[in-house]
Amino acid sequence: MSIMTYRLRASVFLLLLLLPVARAIAAGPAAFGVNVHAPQGAELAAELDRVKAAGLGWVRIDFIWAAVEPRKGRYDWRGYDEIAAAAKARGLQIYATLAYTPAWATDGPEITGVPRNPDDWRRFCLRAAKRYRGKINYWGLWNEPNLKRFWDGSRSQYIDVILKTGADAIRSGNPAAQVGGPDLAHLVSNGAVWYDWLRDVLLQAGDRLDLITHHLYDNDGNRDVTSKLADGTLFGGKPSLWRYVPPSVEEVIASTGWTDKPVWLTETGWESARVGEQRQADYYAGLLGDWFTGRSGRTWIAKIFFYELKDGPDGSYSWGILRADGSAKPTYRAYQGFIATH
Repeated sequence: MSIMTYRLRASVFLLLLLLPVARAIAAGPAAFGVNVHAPQGAELAAELDRVKAAGLGWVRIDFIWAAVEPRKGRYDWRGYDEIAAAAKARGLQIYATLAYTPAWATDGPEITGVPRNPDDWRRFCLRAAKRYRGKINYWGLWNEPNLKRFWDGSRSQYIDVILKTGADAIRSGNPAAQVGGPDLAHLVSNGAVWYDWLRDVLLQAGDRLDLITHHLYDNDGNRDVTSKLADGTLFGGKPSLWRYVPPSVEEVIASTGWTDKPVWLTETGWESARVGEQRQADYYAGLLGDWFTGRSGRTWIAKIFFYELKDGPDGSYSWGILRADGSAKPTYRAYQGFIATH
């Protein structure tokens, strides 16, 4: 055996030894995120410092059209400029959800109404993508459009006006950008039927999406969340029968043929006021263990964003991994510890 051949074989052997380590590093902070409600000033710095200290790599923020362009053609980007700069300074990636119509741009309700002129929406998406090129490269198109409290239009209007128009505009503004959607609420009541929405979106506009994003909550804990994501169901391969036994998220995606796209769970979590702080932490650890410890068939969820970083003031909501005063709940330490270990 020549010295060259020996060195080549030794290099290949070393590479094979290091592959699991490399994969573990790649799946570290890059896989984990949290929803943050666009704070400003000292609060922004403090909150992003806590995100960084937890070992997280991502934050998801609402990027509100009505706040940026309150009057047609008059833009105020200052709040998002500050967020983008603060995140970049800490090495954090942003998944920014573009949404919410200004009053001047719709004949429907402010915030939820369908844009009167799709070109207004196109221009906003284009300007956002271009302005934050290099700072924000991952964009979502609306939040939970299958719920009337967030989107007052039809499913077809969401697909044609918001998703297709927005995705094309984002790529025009930043060819390197990645577009996610549809960020549906995992509900079926009041016309919200998530599986019909998801199937239609992927069949009609799957070519516009780089990643599939979804929201899923279940008060009974992490096992039920994982079950709704991945279990086989009685009629999983028969969409016409889903109204009798709802499918899993994996089955809906498989029915459309778009199984090669990364899937991000961009909202999930539990309120500590409902389940208790320790159980909230246990559910976090359980869900992370379900999906990020290399279990067979459990690697197709590429990223997870828990809802959310901090509780509301005066106990108005308690989804946070931090209390309203900024102190850490057991959940913060559970999330931090899982990332450090795995």
